[in-house]
Amino acid sequence: MNSELIPLMVVFPLIAAILLNLMHGKQRAVRIFGTVAMIVVLAVPLLTAYGSHLFGAHPVDDALPASKIVIPEINLAIEYSFAFLQKALVFLLAVIATFVVVSHTSNEKRVSGVYLSMIMLSIAAVSAVVMVNDIFNMFVFIEIATISQAAIVIAHGGADAYKAAFKYLVFGGIAGGSILFGIALLLGTYGVLNISDLHQAIGGSVGDPVVLTAVALLVIGWLFESGIFPFHSIKSNLYSAAKPDVAALLQTETKLMLVAIGIILLRLFGGYSNMTAVMLGLSIATMVFGAVMAMMQTDFRRLLAYSAVSQAGLVGVGISLGTAAGIAAGIFHAINDAIAMSLLFITVYFIYERAKTSDLTKLGGLLSKAPRLAFLQIIGILAVSGIPPFNAYQSEFRIIESTVAAGYPELGVLVILGTILTFVALMKGFYLTFLREETTVMALEKVRISNALPKVTLAALVILCLACIGIGLFPMPFYDRIADVALNVMVGW
Repeated sequence: MNSELIPLMVVFPLIAAILLNLMHGKQRAVRIFGTVAMIVVLAVPLLTAYGSHLFGAHPVDDALPASKIVIPEINLAIEYSFAFLQKALVFLLAVIATFVVVSHTSNEKRVSGVYLSMIMLSIAAVSAVVMVNDIFNMFVFIEIATISQAAIVIAHGGADAYKAAFKYLVFGGIAGGSILFGIALLLGTYGVLNISDLHQAIGGSVGDPVVLTAVALLVIGWLFESGIFPFHSIKSNLYSAAKPDVAALLQTETKLMLVAIGIILLRLFGGYSNMTAVMLGLSIATMVFGAVMAMMQTDFRRLLAYSAVSQAGLVGVGISLGTAAGIAAGIFHAINDAIAMSLLFITVYFIYERAKTSDLTKLGGLLSKAPRLAFLQIIGILAVSGIPPFNAYQSEFRIIESTVAAGYPELGVLVILGTILTFVALMKGFYLTFLREETTVMALEKVRISNALPKVTLAALVILCLACIGIGLFPMPFYDRIADVALNVMVGW
């Protein structure tokens, strides 16, 4: 089915980004249009029928002399596919982005059209990567996402934000060049860019040295976009340098890119065991290193940043197993953790906005001032740590099951240990913020933190809490449909 609304999930945010940029300085116009635009961004994925959409389609050509591919019909159009998984990922992105935009338009005295424009640009880019079935179009929007994410961090940050964004752009340029070179090798070898056509063309064999080089180059790009070792520190620096609400959006986008690009790699090269072995090994290293580094932090934002990186490693573990169960569990955990980590980042956002610091040595005694916030944060900690009956428990348990089924029981034990470390690190942050006595610094500065949360913040926290609990209690309607997607990823390998 060629659904006409599918491209709107990319085209509308791009148009909104241009208009918001032109409106910069017109406060009332930016506030109104920014809010209305997010309502549209939320509505479109819910109203769009499942199907696919072709851009710039040419007549089907069944004879390309320069191509080594033998396929009855070759699709020469840019193609977007939209099914349950794409709907879930795009809608999740829209929900988190809506909080960031509405929080800015309602809480800031002066709103920035440029800032909101970059958020819209990142929404369009990540949505496109999630839906795209054309490998070159994937590259284009990966580059747009990298630039817009760096710009979002710069827009409302100081010297640390500039440094983190600069490093992110430098390494993003390297990763983007790696992806583009890999695509060029595939195009030169097979003559097509459509992912479904490439899947058929490769035909279960990746023995060609040129193709193996392309595999390595594309995996490097995946590692960067996913925040997997050795690029984990680049992502964690970006999260910790950004405002906590922006970090919630960034870590959500990272996990969606991890899933989307990971699935493309498995569709194209899933039969190449060395690729999945490398992806698995580096994902394990990221999971462990992120959890250990989170334990060592004295700043709540950096603690959450490394926890988010660790959880990205756990998602990578599930996907890199290359089994239907592992892929399904990894995708499910990406969704669950994006929700739970966003909940934590938003609670820290409120503290940071009021206290003007997230330094754990300066915080303390907030339980009596904001017990509601403490309650919401502990739900987020339990959810991220995989404690039943919250959502991440359902996906972490399935990842452990899939590691055992794949013949790696020791990896299941490592996942459990990583989860324990994450729980201890997050509880450390909670204790130092809420349960410890009020510090001298807090008392002298008379920080005004009350139990009265802003309506936008409270609404976001309640929605995310309900999602954590609801998916945790009733996982099957979500997981079963994700499992169906996972079964089709490895077809042909």
